[in-house]
Amino acid sequence: METRILEKARELFFFFGVKSITMDDLCKHLGISKKTLYTYYKDKNELVHLIMGDLLDQHVAEMAKLKDKATNAVDEVVLNAKALYSVFKDLKPNVIFEVEKYFPELAEQFLNHRHSCMLEVIKENLERGKTEGLYREDIETDFVAQVRLNQLVSAFDEKAYPLVAFNVQKIIYKLTSLYLNSICSIKGKQLIAIQ
Repeated sequence: METRILEKARELFFFFGVKSITMDDLCKHLGISKKTLYTYYKDKNELVHLIMGDLLDQHVAEMAKLKDKATNAVDEVVLNAKALYSVFKDLKPNVIFEVEKYFPELAEQFLNHRHSCMLEVIKENLERGKTEGLYREDIETDFVAQVRLNQLVSAFDEKAYPLVAFNVQKIIYKLTSLYLNSICSIKGKQLIAIQ
């Protein structure tokens, strides 16, 4: 029952948003009483924290796995772009902004994830690419890493690309192609293959 509740809550939160779904809505969709729900979870806050924490943990695990799987720095960027979409694909863009607005401690967790995890992975990748001769030597790692992080975050913002039909996957891939074409050496550009 606990797993069933978490799965349904995740599905509803990711589609409708964390603000609009109530515990009553969850009970109705599950066909259970509030008493049963509260036997497993104290409140909506607990559910949102568990689900979002799990989402971030899933992303961390995926990035670690891909670092070892990637054959080179360019491959790692492409795999990470695909993983980012895969992990967050069910999450409607407004959910992240709702979390940041209504759950400040979770917003802090998302911010830490971006800066202590994603940013570090990007920096390590930039250094790897330079070492492999796939990235230009003259790029400033800290600045370029911040630009890349901002690109990835903006891919989930419907207002960031108003002239494009909003599709997170396509936006991530277009941004990744733009990013790689700007940082790769001639040798690295031969490896770029974003679908």
